[in-house]
Amino acid sequence: MAKSANNAVALLGGTFDPVHIGHLRIAIRLREAGFGQVIMIPNRTPPHRDHPGASAEQRLQMLTLATEHLEGIEVSDIELQREQPSYTADTVSLLRQHMPDTPLTWVMGNDAWNGLPRWHQPGTVLNNVNLLVISRPGESASTAGWLGTLISERRCVLSELLTLSHGGICHLQWPELDISASDLRAAIKRGDNIAFLTPPEVISYIDQHQLYR
Repeated sequence: MAKSANNAVALLGGTFDPVHIGHLRIAIRLREAGFGQVIMIPNRTPPHRDHPGASAEQRLQMLTLATEHLEGIEVSDIELQREQPSYTADTVSLLRQHMPDTPLTWVMGNDAWNGLPRWHQPGTVLNNVNLLVISRPGESASTAGWLGTLISERRCVLSELLTLSHGGICHLQWPELDISASDLRAAIKRGDNIAFLTPPEVISYIDQHQLYR
């Protein structure tokens, strides 16, 4: 069922280890694009990445501090409540149960899109949410094999994600800040000044708990 743009929800998952300005700029940009709500979802155990440096509870707290004054941007602990690996298919299935008629869009980077055929139950993901793939300038999203078939069958523009319940795929290039969590962790370990790379509240939390040293 189509819903108004005010009901559309963008889902932004990741380790957020730690959350940085690039994450927040994407969330704000999604709100500006018309999504009524952006839900940021830290995972407990990422199935395709190294274990995070900070605990699940610490990453949740940093994300909560970073977003507490951002209207329409919320944090969910839905993946932290499960002990098993944080499969997106399981997460979106649960969210769909809670929001049966809401346009839901899972936001991912170019690397995640290119690895989609190796995801756990990728068909289940598409049966529950749309996909918005955000690439940095110069990156190319794969259109080979199954991914190419998906694009030819399901490609849509951003505005359609605001009313489409699930199954649509939109690719965009957004020239956001070129920053990664791994770069931020390395800067913290070196003792660099990380002002403007993550909110002051997060910097204070990192210092208080001596994270990433």
